[in-house]
Amino acid sequence: MRSGVCVAMIGSLLLATLLSPTVVAHEQKTLTVILTDDGVVAGNVTDLAFVQGNSVWFRMEDSTNNTTMVVQIDTNLDGVFNASDDFDSGELVNACELDENGSLVDETCAVSATHQFMQNATVGTYLFWVHRNHNGSQTVWNHSITVNKDVHEEDGPSPGDCFGIGCDVDEGEQGSEAEASSATDSPMVLVLAAISLIGMVALTISIATERKEDETPSMMKVPEPIVIGQFKKEEE
Repeated sequence: MRSGVCVAMIGSLLLATLLSPTVVAHEQKTLTVILTDDGVVAGNVTDLAFVQGNSVWFRMEDSTNNTTMVVQIDTNLDGVFNASDDFDSGELVNACELDENGSLVDETCAVSATHQFMQNATVGTYLFWVHRNHNGSQTVWNHSITVNKDVHEEDGPSPGDCFGIGCDVDEGEQGSEAEASSATDSPMVLVLAAISLIGMVALTISIATERKEDETPSMMKVPEPIVIGQFKKEEE
């Protein structure tokens, strides 16, 4: 009975492992945008790898005297900047003054600013403006950043796609798919092997316990022997 329970348990674990969905998620990244005296480096970003949940890090690298910069992002996609709704980096400088302990002399001083797009941020192109202030003269640079959808599951075949026997398969693509399948299957094989090993050990212990119980003699009372015969009473 116990061995049957072990077998059923092992089968359930294997079935649950095989039926678990394969999830593929993009690694969250931080994009660096350098603010220089000539303009913005990597200002117009359209890389498909930049997705929801990613961050943008703005770093002030303009060492011109009496120069500050402010970055503003239209986070609600209405085409204009609103101080109450959108992102404002505050005033950025090239370097902040530190005291003898390495602490900021002015706690409001900043050389960089970071904005993280929410995991459920609207997919689309976001405008951002860089305001460069030098000795009271202001220059504004307009840029944009495209936020793509963070896809967590592998896409299936699209309508009209050909798959199966009779379809032309590119050898390079087939090799890439085989490598990806091998890389995905390797962890699964290790998990199945570990579960099978645990199940075999449990089953072996269960069978050994049952055999030991079967071989143990039961403690039964041995009946007294019965003597059958005739006894002649001696005459006095």
